[in-house]
Amino acid sequence: MTKGAMLAVLMAVTSTTASSETVFIGTVSLTAVTSQCKGIHAGDNNSSVFHPNISSNANFSGLSLVSQKYANGYELDGHAFDSTFRSVKSGGVGWGGTYIDPVADQAQIQVTSMSPALANIDATTPSVILRGKIKRLYKDAGGLACVATFIGAYVRDLHQ
Repeated sequence: MTKGAMLAVLMAVTSTTASSETVFIGTVSLTAVTSQCKGIHAGDNNSSVFHPNISSNANFSGLSLVSQKYANGYELDGHAFDSTFRSVKSGGVGWGGTYIDPVADQAQIQVTSMSPALANIDATTPSVILRGKIKRLYKDAGGLACVATFIGAYVRDLHQ
């Protein structure tokens, strides 16, 4: 399955994004990982989609990461990503059909900076930079002790 097809399946299954939503597409690069991470590495890059929780969008924050072999989606209902590690619904596609992680296996996301600030993002915003951390990225065997630090660079998806 190609990256594009996997992303389409992932987004269709894990979110309710309407076609008029403000969504950003780009790349997430892992800049560091803790020693407990078993299957992810600093320097890994993934295609990504970012759905900010802004007033003109559905009431959730969303982030997807698409590698060469699989894709994962992360959703935070009713909140914006912020400087607090928050448990997120997670799931994806890979060796079989789509799946949703059980609560005990879900990831946590912390966004340490966003440029522009969330309050300044709207349908005319051309680009967004996210910096943060994800615990248990891709259901890594290191569990919540596996923390991946990332930077995401995005441009507005003009097809939305």
